[in-house]
Amino acid sequence: MIPPSDPLKLHAWFKARPGSDQIASPFALEGLAWWVSRQAWRHSGSRKFTVCDVGSGIGATLACLCWWAGYAEIVSVESDPWCQERARENLNHLGNALGVLYYDKIPAYMGFDFVLLDGPQIQPSDWACLAPHATVFVEGGRRNQRRDLARYLKSTNRVFCWAAWKPIDRSKGFSIYKLHPSAWERMWFAGVRLREWWRDLWARLHGVTVGKRRA
Repeated sequence: MIPPSDPLKLHAWFKARPGSDQIASPFALEGLAWWVSRQAWRHSGSRKFTVCDVGSGIGATLACLCWWAGYAEIVSVESDPWCQERARENLNHLGNALGVLYYDKIPAYMGFDFVLLDGPQIQPSDWACLAPHATVFVEGGRRNQRRDLARYLKSTNRVFCWAAWKPIDRSKGFSIYKLHPSAWERMWFAGVRLREWWRDLWARLHGVTVGKRRA
């Protein structure tokens, strides 16, 4: 049996598996499906679309990428042998059919069009793996890693825009970093940041804790 493609059903499927305490939220999985499919479509007809899942865990985000990244070359990075083995088992024939590559650290020789950051298996210097127009999807908060990413991009003079999306309950969502964005993308991201700021302010004024992982 392989995990389902629908992000909400996918979350429920993995939640019943051992080691599921820290899997991505349903909101993040829905966002991941939308973003990676959008970027895969943009790369259709060009060179191979390359995707890296940093911190694959037991495979929830990896399965989502397999279903929604089109005909991509997908790399799984997970330093915990137990988690990597569970990911292989959970993906089963889905991972085998797509030829997912499994590593314990980011392969330095590859450049990625889409990077999903969902774990600690990355160092500041690893951000050199980003292709010129890459998209980075950061699950949850990961403030220090986002700070390192922004520092790297600024130090290498790479133009980028970013924004964070949170669910209605203002729990942890996800952030997107887009390299060399268009003028329209810059305006859209700025609008999202403003909208999310107002929603966070409203939540705090009503006693809601912002940015906390909910069960």
